[in-house]
Amino acid sequence: MSAVVGLRFGPVSLRVEGPALHPLLDPYRAPIEADARRVRVTLAHELPPGSAPATAQVGFALDAHADHDHLALSGDPSRPTPWLAAFCELVARDAPARRALLLHAGAVTVDEGVALLVAPPGVGKTTAVRNAGARAFASNAVLVDLSGERPTVLAMPFTREPAPELESPHRLPLAALAFVHRSPEATVEWIAGTLATIRLMPHVTRPRGDDPHARARTDLALSMGARVRALTLGLPWGPGYLAALDAALQPTTYPT
Repeated sequence: MSAVVGLRFGPVSLRVEGPALHPLLDPYRAPIEADARRVRVTLAHELPPGSAPATAQVGFALDAHADHDHLALSGDPSRPTPWLAAFCELVARDAPARRALLLHAGAVTVDEGVALLVAPPGVGKTTAVRNAGARAFASNAVLVDLSGERPTVLAMPFTREPAPELESPHRLPLAALAFVHRSPEATVEWIAGTLATIRLMPHVTRPRGDDPHARARTDLALSMGARVRALTLGLPWGPGYLAALDAALQPTTYPT
């Protein structure tokens, strides 16, 4: 049975036509907006010839047209990974047009909003977020809205190992960028905005293939370093890093 529903990921609004959405996308349902991008979803035993190998391996093919996107999903439609990976592609591609960026990062709450935990895969972002308990905000991906005076953060469900219990439904101000690395004890070192921008760029999610908003994406990423405090954070196992992070982000503490 075909349905038409609206999805909203921060400032990115979509009109989705096709089979029932995977339940993990239900928290992002929203009224259909007039300027929402149309996404037609079909289920297929085999993906169309010429589908990009990188996405086909995950179980989907995405074909962009002038007035809509065609998303083909293969295999069992109850599997979350193809759904989440496909919408990750769409949001990553279109977010810069709305002055937003999708980042691979975990996030925890702090006094002034949210601190992003930025690191390559395998360092333990999701584990660190899980260890934060009630302060967990996002396990693996965030959308940073840079359209206002102060950047704000929303948790995104885009991960191959879904952890909806770690994804907050709230929007909070961006308080800090924390570039994390494993360490026997929690350590904090402030870094300059220019260095933060260089370190951030590999974690800005880009669409596979041509990027229609490459210039805007780069400009937005460059602007983040000047708009938020940045630090490196030594990350031990367990929740002990939160005390060091909180102490560093006290209003009376200034980067040196």
